[in-house]
Amino acid sequence: MGEFSARNVVPRLIFRSLSIVAATILGAMLPFFGDIMALFGAFGAIPLDFILPMVFFNFTFKPSRKSVVFWGNTTIAVVSSMLSVIGAVASVRQIALDSKTYRLFANV
Repeated sequence: MGEFSARNVVPRLIFRSLSIVAATILGAMLPFFGDIMALFGAFGAIPLDFILPMVFFNFTFKPSRKSVVFWGNTTIAVVSSMLSVIGAVASVRQIALDSKTYRLFANV
């Protein structure tokens, strides 16, 4: 039984294919799928990429409050937090606007 035997590969291939088909159908059903992804990005990607690393660096290495590194990290975290909130509000607004004219499979 190898890693690439038919017993291992076939179920993974079937499951991955079904998950891609399901995601494609979901994307086709929602004409505002991009707005939903923007909302997930505002709550998920921005904090993980820009806010948490700066905060964790300041907590872990405890740079002096007089140093450029501390204030640079703090500035990046604060500005990114504001942009995350603005992005989330804009995404919710756009979802609300797009949902008024929602039709199933509208773009297909």
